[in-house]
Amino acid sequence: MVDTFQKEVQCTLCPEAFEPVTGPKEEENAYLIYCSSCVEYLSISRSNPVRVAFREVLGLRGESLALAMQSVLATCKCGGEFNHDAGGRCPKCIYKIERENRKSGAGEEVVFYCPWNIVELKKSEAKFFEYIFNKVESKEENLKQLIDKFESGQIDAETYIEGLDSLRYRESTQVTVIEAWAMILGSEMAFRAAEEHGLIEKYGSRILVSIASALEISEGKAVLSTLNNEIKNWDGPIERELQTFIAKIGGGF
Repeated sequence: MVDTFQKEVQCTLCPEAFEPVTGPKEEENAYLIYCSSCVEYLSISRSNPVRVAFREVLGLRGESLALAMQSVLATCKCGGEFNHDAGGRCPKCIYKIERENRKSGAGEEVVFYCPWNIVELKKSEAKFFEYIFNKVESKEENLKQLIDKFESGQIDAETYIEGLDSLRYRESTQVTVIEAWAMILGSEMAFRAAEEHGLIEKYGSRILVSIASALEISEGKAVLSTLNNEIKNWDGPIERELQTFIAKIGGGF
């Protein structure tokens, strides 16, 4: 794997030079990484579980983050590799190729494609787990403690709202790292590991929904189908909450 990017790349198809795309622009929520051999691409959002985990757990930023993301992408269906410089083809040339493909009716039946090289991603599993376990054991202020402070008059309304926002962001980041970890573990292990390590106790049934969403990305299994299978392993409040969620987004099978 290369350890740096060229700052400017000469297009192999035209006289233009261009800068590789290494992340979303300030006003954008995602960026595209193209295959180096064809015009297939992957859209990587700011909230992508792997991207968030690399930033939060490994502390990667900028070019280092882009390189790490590139290293854990699966190969394209055509056999090429997804690369931030699109195989040395500038955005204008990529657009022209895509346009010609559309005109000629080029395309094929859509089948599930996992965007991740799980073997490479697995190299970060231990660090992801350490981060997750530390958060489970953490003494960070939780929602109940924040509410108690507000109701007892220890903090004012403005401080309470700020605390809520901070808590939501913190827990959202933690749950996203759990999603990346779940993709590494796969459907055979993810739910039971979450139960074993106290994640359901800490985050509630929503963590099961988040894991199901992550597995849809990595294995192509529909969230509803996954949850309908998983609900058989639960009773009491967790079962009722899952039933409510399933009913809201499509009902049981």
